[in-house]
Amino acid sequence: MDAMIDMSQFKGLFIEEAKEHLQDLNQALLQLEKEPSDVEPLNEIFRLAHTIKGMAATMGYEDMARLAHAMEDLLDELRQGKLEVRAELFDLLFGCLDALEAMLEDIVAERESRIDVEGMVAKLEAYRAPAEPTAAPKEAAPAEVAPRPAPTLPQWVRINVRHLDSLMALVEELVINRSWLTRIQAQYDIPALKEALEQHGRILADLRDTVLNARMVPVAQIFDRFPRMVRDLLKREGKEAEFIIEGREIELDRTILEQISDPLVHLLRNAVDHGIETPEEREKAGKPRTGTIRLAAWRERDQVIIEVSDDGRGMDPKKIAEAAVARGLVASEEVGEMSDGEVLMLICHPQFSTTADVTRVSGRGVGMDVVRRTVEALRGSLEILSTPEVGSTFRLRLPLTLAIVKALLVRVGSETYAIPSSYVERAVAVEPRQIKPVQRHRVILLDEAIPVLRLGELLQVPGGGGDSRYVVVVGRDHQRVGLAVDSLLGQEEIVIKSLPGLLG
Repeated sequence: MDAMIDMSQFKGLFIEEAKEHLQDLNQALLQLEKEPSDVEPLNEIFRLAHTIKGMAATMGYEDMARLAHAMEDLLDELRQGKLEVRAELFDLLFGCLDALEAMLEDIVAERESRIDVEGMVAKLEAYRAPAEPTAAPKEAAPAEVAPRPAPTLPQWVRINVRHLDSLMALVEELVINRSWLTRIQAQYDIPALKEALEQHGRILADLRDTVLNARMVPVAQIFDRFPRMVRDLLKREGKEAEFIIEGREIELDRTILEQISDPLVHLLRNAVDHGIETPEEREKAGKPRTGTIRLAAWRERDQVIIEVSDDGRGMDPKKIAEAAVARGLVASEEVGEMSDGEVLMLICHPQFSTTADVTRVSGRGVGMDVVRRTVEALRGSLEILSTPEVGSTFRLRLPLTLAIVKALLVRVGSETYAIPSSYVERAVAVEPRQIKPVQRHRVILLDEAIPVLRLGELLQVPGGGGDSRYVVVVGRDHQRVGLAVDSLLGQEEIVIKSLPGLLG
């Protein structure tokens, strides 16, 4: 007789699949709460509970299997029309979902579960007990789940992220080696090496794109966690708002996506806590009782833009400026020269964020310093737009990946610098007379007057303070500036690595 199968070898697979099923269950519950008469999400919830029960029972996780089985029994009666969907159903099912997620966390941590499964099962049975049989709506789901075609083998496999990181590291080394060989070829002008490097470059580009694509995941992986959180926050605060998600299919490097989850939680919490007014306040202001919170993502060139916006109270730049001056965060003379956008960014100052009286003025202080630091650590940027009594928008600009960056190489004096291509709008050849002094600044007239900074002077490069032959126009958050440089060396892919030791 064969030895018993060691199920522990399947634990990792069970955890990953259970997480996906629980996330799908969360989405289906939210959909059913919006449209209680829609039988599709009800059928989906039943199927998911049935699947989770079977998986947990197979792995020997009896408490999880028991709770999922009790959910399945209740859901089956709902599908057959023996029970009606009442308001308390959703808090009950969401509570069961939270319990299942907590049990899964205990399994991951290999600790004893402290979930009161019997108590949860008793609540499910209590919901079933007093209900009188009701006529099923005509469109109600049949007692049996409609048969589905036999599934085909999936065209993908699960890969540990560490393997993808190792692949990316090897690609980075290849990019560095190619750059080194390119400089040798330019120095000695070897035709055979030039031809080989061109072919090598094409293959390397394909390899890089393949590995980068393998690391890309849709933002839906974190966006889909938020509807439940927003629902619970709105319910707790006694507020009403429609939560709209756009661009779930947009893809981003997994590492970046994981790190922006907490900043997005901060922004969404602030939208509910401080942005959206109560229904009564909205009616007094002539607004609909139900507000709108929007989470959207889209792609621009080599960046992904993520926005969190609401149609709530908004923020008053004048009040924020007054509060910042009162706290000594900025001088009153400086405030006079700042744009509204720059004033709004003051709420990201750590001292502003932790001051209760200032938070009441802005309604947005909590956690904003964390949001900004995280975004900038990812080589991204944060922009804030707000109008009092109209609403606020928080715009995050993020790179597609942190590993390899396309950059324009420029020469200043004897030094070479790389400017990320995502910020470069154009590069133009100039004569010294085209750069005009205006007040205390230099500008160049293109389609508009653009301030010019001599990169050599800015970085104190030896021999880099003379007349420059080129101006590279860079832009970020609607601000543009021209960087005067001596020469353009072309576009190249560069690898950004932290220095080891104390400098890393």
